[in-house]
Amino acid sequence: MKAKPNTDQFRLKKDPSAFLEGGAADTADRTEITQPAAETPKGPAAQPVVEAKVHREQKIFRLPLDLINELKREAYERSVKTGFRVTETELVEQSLRAFLRR
Repeated sequence: MKAKPNTDQFRLKKDPSAFLEGGAADTADRTEITQPAAETPKGPAAQPVVEAKVHREQKIFRLPLDLINELKREAYERSVKTGFRVTETELVEQSLRAFLRR
């Protein structure tokens, strides 16, 4: 049986075995928020912005073809208009929230 190779010769930023732990190292890297120095507030009120994660589950629906095509078109047009990606899921979620809150 061969021994585990020695990786000390490589200067890696991340632990090579981090992928075995569910990618916790990559998740930690992505959650760091950096702001330009000019826009960074100073004093006791300086706190990083943290987005709350919402638990989501998959729900599968069968929709009429014309509705699917309109949804795709609307997502594309909003993406072009705003310059940011607008997904079909976002549009459906906005519509359902508006409908259910009446």
